[in-house]
Amino acid sequence: MKKGSTGMALFTGLFVGIVFFLSEYFFPNTNLITKVIIAGVSALVGGLIGNKLFPYKS
Repeated sequence: MKKGSTGMALFTGLFVGIVFFLSEYFFPNTNLITKVIIAGVSALVGGLIGNKLFPYKS
């Protein structure tokens, strides 16, 4: 199994949390499918950004 960067994982989680909080704040009446899509896309984008900011050094 490939080991990843702890910084990248923490950044991704924080990014998803912030994006999800902002989406709930600005659009409070969204359905479950939209929330799942928002969380998935923000996790993907946060992972890509976190990988660039905190690359894994072996």
